[in-house]
Amino acid sequence: MECELCGKKTDHLKKVKIDGAVMAVCSNCEKFGTPIENYRNKPVVKSVSSYSLTNTSTQPVFIPQQKPRKKPGRETDIDELEIVPDYAVLIRETREKTGLTQDEFAAKIKEKRTSIAAIERGSLKPDIKTARKIELFLKIKLVEKF
Repeated sequence: MECELCGKKTDHLKKVKIDGAVMAVCSNCEKFGTPIENYRNKPVVKSVSSYSLTNTSTQPVFIPQQKPRKKPGRETDIDELEIVPDYAVLIRETREKTGLTQDEFAAKIKEKRTSIAAIERGSLKPDIKTARKIELFLKIKLVEKF
């Protein structure tokens, strides 16, 4: 038999747990893990159709798995939305009125400062998601239907 860690051939292998993995190792490699006294494979319970098995003290209980819910979203398709033409000036002036620097503003809406600077210069048009974050924070209107 071979040691699963170093590959050495030996007659006596011991089961140890190394970084969460159970391995059969030689006596030299045994020190790299924690020994497992009565090791045995535990059966793996798989999902049965749309139910999952939950262990209790006496009998298994079947609980139906929840289906993912759709978020209640806006009826407007993203393709029908566009950013207002004067977005750069509008964002910069409103941010300055609130007294925030670009760094502070970027941190508040969880965007990069360089992205905010480019948006305020007009060299980067924000996507709808970013525009919505800016709208919510600054309480301005940036997205409109066309």
